[in-house]
Amino acid sequence: MNLKLKFAFVCYMSNAIGLALMGCIYVFGNEFLPFHSDVIQTSWEDVNASAQILYIGMMRTEGAGLLSSSLAIAILLFIPFMQGQTWSYWAMTAIGIVEHLPSLIATYHVSTITEASPPWPALLLGVVLLIVGLLLSISGNKT
Repeated sequence: MNLKLKFAFVCYMSNAIGLALMGCIYVFGNEFLPFHSDVIQTSWEDVNASAQILYIGMMRTEGAGLLSSSLAIAILLFIPFMQGQTWSYWAMTAIGIVEHLPSLIATYHVSTITEASPPWPALLLGVVLLIVGLLLSISGNKT
């Protein structure tokens, strides 16, 4: 594996790890995150029980999507990518962008209309790393 493909591997693996970490936080968390509290200007303790159930359900659903995307990227990275199958570059990038982009748009919007600080920069970094990984993979595969 040449240097470009090694850097591409790091870009894709960073996404898989980041998605897995956020997925675990969302799946195993027992309350919403601080920026969620900032958006609705209410502490977790002040949210009624029915709304807490709804929030946790939505977080676990988002977490499941994050974990699924992480697993898909990891499998593609360790099997077809390592075998030099070029279709995997496009597949990993597409999976990651489909996972990141809606959340990026939503969290950026929230940051512009509230005092909350959602993690849109981390999502943007994920998208940038995916695109860099794709470009490095394509150019690294030709050398």
